[in-house]
Amino acid sequence: MLPPSSGPLFGGALFLGLDPESQHPMSLPRCWAGRGLLAALFLVLGTASAAAQDVQSLFDKGMTAYREGNYDEARSMFRQVVAANPGHADAVALLGESEDALLELLVAGGEFETFAKEILSSASTGTREAMRDADAAAQDCEAVFSEDLNTRNEAIFALGMKYGPFAAPPLVAALADSKESRRLAAIYALSRMGSRVVLPLMAASHSSNPQVRMGVLHAMNALGDLRNEARIADMAENDADGTVRSLAAAIRGSSASPAEQHADQAHAWFKGQGGLGLSTVENYGVLWTIEGSRLTPYDVPTSVVAFELAKHHLIRAQELGNGEAAMALAVCYAAEVAALGGVGASGTDVDAQTAAQKNALLTIPHAAINDGLHWALDNGLTMVAEALIEALDGSGGRDWSGLRAALSSGQTGPRVAAAIALAGQDVFDSAVISALAEAVGYEAIRVVHIIDGDPKRAAALAAALNDAGVTAVVASGGGEGIANMRMALMVDAFVISDPLPDSYARRVVEMVRGDSRFGEAPVFVLGNADTSIENAEVVESVDAATVVAAFAELDTERERYESTAAAAAMGLSYAAYNGKAGAAVSALEVAAGRTDVVAIPALWALGRIGSASSATVIQNVVADTGRSSDVRVAAADAAAELHRRGGGALDAQVFQAAMLEGDAALASACARVLGVIGAGHLSASVAMQ
Repeated sequence: MLPPSSGPLFGGALFLGLDPESQHPMSLPRCWAGRGLLAALFLVLGTASAAAQDVQSLFDKGMTAYREGNYDEARSMFRQVVAANPGHADAVALLGESEDALLELLVAGGEFETFAKEILSSASTGTREAMRDADAAAQDCEAVFSEDLNTRNEAIFALGMKYGPFAAPPLVAALADSKESRRLAAIYALSRMGSRVVLPLMAASHSSNPQVRMGVLHAMNALGDLRNEARIADMAENDADGTVRSLAAAIRGSSASPAEQHADQAHAWFKGQGGLGLSTVENYGVLWTIEGSRLTPYDVPTSVVAFELAKHHLIRAQELGNGEAAMALAVCYAAEVAALGGVGASGTDVDAQTAAQKNALLTIPHAAINDGLHWALDNGLTMVAEALIEALDGSGGRDWSGLRAALSSGQTGPRVAAAIALAGQDVFDSAVISALAEAVGYEAIRVVHIIDGDPKRAAALAAALNDAGVTAVVASGGGEGIANMRMALMVDAFVISDPLPDSYARRVVEMVRGDSRFGEAPVFVLGNADTSIENAEVVESVDAATVVAAFAELDTERERYESTAAAAAMGLSYAAYNGKAGAAVSALEVAAGRTDVVAIPALWALGRIGSASSATVIQNVVADTGRSSDVRVAAADAAAELHRRGGGALDAQVFQAAMLEGDAALASACARVLGVIGAGHLSASVAMQ
């Protein structure tokens, strides 16, 4: 849920700075992102380790090949650097030695840009243990206000490396200071910390104090991070203070409307698009809120941080009149429902939060939810689609077009969910009955996540898996793939190409193996023969049969699949009541042998549409002393209904034997059957003791 109106948001990291000789913020071109931080890293780290020297040697060879136009050799060298898995210190040392070269690669695009970002990511992690010590951050922050420029710069660097975004609160507080020198020093420091402070600053821009908002705008201007553009445009047109509006208008970078920019930025957060999304190293599992000049973090599961950011922008876009925001907002809520389900599967209690997101989703116009379902299906977001289908289930009895699209899609989970929803709305055509009959036998819905920058290859594998009854979830990059993973309750296998447009498979594999839900799932990495990644099988290609063959045995905790089969059986029971489920008799007969939640509605349906073969199935359940009393009673009731319809012959001895076992409910149900089939009177006398 969003926090109070004090202005929700955010927590983050990238690299942009100021002229190191200036005490005032100034804009820098984005292509020079990181130069100030790289220089500081070099000064602090000093001499490289032996491992870093090996990495440096490989990197230098790669740069030589790159500058000579031998791009294949350059890629090979850079992949070896990644394979060496440089630690935080080694990556920082590499940055210090090769900042110009890395900046060159950052603007080169393709895998070269991906490689540079990988080194930046490695250099940005490894210092998070003590980040959240607010008192220590406030104490260390005082050096930022020193008269000496070098002392300030060293303090700013130390603050950023030690506290990351958690260095922002004392600096934001100083934006409201009565002394101009402290305000300017705070702006300067925030401007030097790069995108670590982008998200805290977005939250701070909602401060009730116009002086704080002015300082935030100065810092945003110097940072030059495009993710601030929507907020700056909004302030330029809508801030309550004229001076703030004027400054925002002066630094505004786009003439697009704030509503449009908020919607675009929301999409970037949601999809993790390039430099406009939220990278893994920027996600600290916190969002931010502000009261006056007091900036405070609050904890949020890492899997929903980007969705919360998107949701904030969409709510604002909707307030400003964007007509498409409601549909996108429905998708965001559904994504959070799916992601929180994944958090809950790992043992964390998020039931109340999940219920709140579901309820919020239900308050969105259902036509917008229907549109969101179409979008989720088109983008292969199966878990999101299923959450949206659940929201449409029972909503006014509408045969929504999104449900029809899901029913005809090649995505197993949404197809079944749509059939269940339609059956609940008394729609029982052949497509619905077929999907329900398929689902009632599910022991599990198998799920494979494909993360591949080659769309044709990914689509071909996904189609083959769906033909095999396996749900395939496709992402084109590492950020999107990790977001999909966090929305998953269970994944049976991963297929990851190496490299990805925004990452290397090694980093994604580490994320997979770091999640207890997926620790044993097979991981196939599509890479070169000389690639080696721990805890993954590197292959040049893989087909659906190979992936399916690698699935582990089903565990006993997959209650979701049993509940899906139970819901399908209930849907068939509704269809049977309307005389529409005849094509599903054989599937229902199999379902009668499953657990009670599946078997009981299946038996009810068999009583109304069953054939001669169904009589044997029903009697076997009645005779099975290993089954529960409830399911045996349901079988006896089904037998009576089947006989009434003339559906099959029944053996009176089966019911007489069950009647004498001493179970009162079962005895009553069996006695009714004996009376219905005319098996003869069984007398009873009264003898009080």
